[in-house]
Amino acid sequence: MALRRSQVLSYLREGGCSVAFLQETHTDLTVEDRWRLEWGDGVYFSPFTTWQAGVATLFSPTLRPEVLGVTEAVPGHLLHLQVRMEGLVVNLVNIYAPQTSPKRPQFYQRVSDFLGTLDSHECLVLGGDFNTTLEEQDRSGAEPSGAQPLRTFSEE
Repeated sequence: MALRRSQVLSYLREGGCSVAFLQETHTDLTVEDRWRLEWGDGVYFSPFTTWQAGVATLFSPTLRPEVLGVTEAVPGHLLHLQVRMEGLVVNLVNIYAPQTSPKRPQFYQRVSDFLGTLDSHECLVLGGDFNTTLEEQDRSGAEPSGAQPLRTFSEE
């Protein structure tokens, strides 16, 4: 895991990434210090276990926004940072949806409820791994039974 972490952080550094949303970080409280040693102070976690889930939001050393708040709305799956950058308040929401279909509708309801609590006048950046595909051809395997296709905005 240490090698993979180093490779990811090197890739982000070399690519000039300012903000990164990571999913499946497989972190718990015992490894967060290692991430900070390799990346710097601009790392925010919602850990789960060293063998599943976990999300992290990273800021490059050249971008140090004022962090106004950090919320683990769903531990290991939904991390929210409210930051101020250049006078603008931005809500950064990093999502890692459950892999199994039966858990996703409840998770997405929690995401929707949480997003409804954010100030609609502030910027929102939503990203992550939604573990959902819109088209059958985008799946590498069959979706477990009970899955409902997502509606696109054009269908509403």
